[in-house]
Amino acid sequence: MPQLLPFAPTRSLEVVEARLARRTRVKRLVIALSAGAVALLAIMPAASHAQAPVVDANPAPAAPGGAMAPTPGATMAPTPDAAMPAPPPASTMPPATQPAPGIAAPAMAAPPPAASPTPAPTGTPPAMPAPPPMAAPAQPRPPLTVPLPPPPRDAMVQRQAGSVAYICGGVAEDEQVALQSQARKYNLSLLFTQGARGEYLSDVDVKLTRGGREIASFVADGPRCLLKAPSGTYNVRATYQGRTKTATVSTGGKNAQMRW
Repeated sequence: MPQLLPFAPTRSLEVVEARLARRTRVKRLVIALSAGAVALLAIMPAASHAQAPVVDANPAPAAPGGAMAPTPGATMAPTPDAAMPAPPPASTMPPATQPAPGIAAPAMAAPPPAASPTPAPTGTPPAMPAPPPMAAPAQPRPPLTVPLPPPPRDAMVQRQAGSVAYICGGVAEDEQVALQSQARKYNLSLLFTQGARGEYLSDVDVKLTRGGREIASFVADGPRCLLKAPSGTYNVRATYQGRTKTATVSTGGKNAQMRW
């Protein structure tokens, strides 16, 4: 059998041990740095709290000249880069005035008591504001009277033109009968026709004048017109389709015919 050589560490084992030793040192260094950081974080709040200035809740009244008087028991935090005022020389400081032995110190005059507000009497009720004036009730408005619409132009009703009342019609037979029944209420009658057969006309423009002055003017809606005019003689000027006819009539005359 071959003879075995005694065991000896090789180069690879040395490298492994060196790496393990290096890792152990790194772990110890990390642990030490972590502990230092934790301690530093614990110290920083305490140091910041110790350096914070102490502010007195009851500030002392201002001294003459605008300087703040120090409050007993209060600690003033020094201001960085602030120059502290130098104390005045001993020769300029006023000596403290103390009473001589056997002489009592003068008493300080007490301030006058502050006037207290006079309370309002309890029996007097508070003044109530005046009520606003009442508005007068609205008066009812009278109902609006709507005027009646005028009758149609061709309606056979009495109309007024100046001082003359008139009614025109007579195209249909019933209108002729109605005009005949009312003829006694009027004192003048006009009849408008054309041609040899005497065909009835309507829409004739009529003007009545007396002494050169116009008395009435209207449009005849039918061939026959009954007029109620003041007693006298009138000149009638009738125009149909641009052609004018004239006639002289007197009250009391009936069926004064004008033909075109």
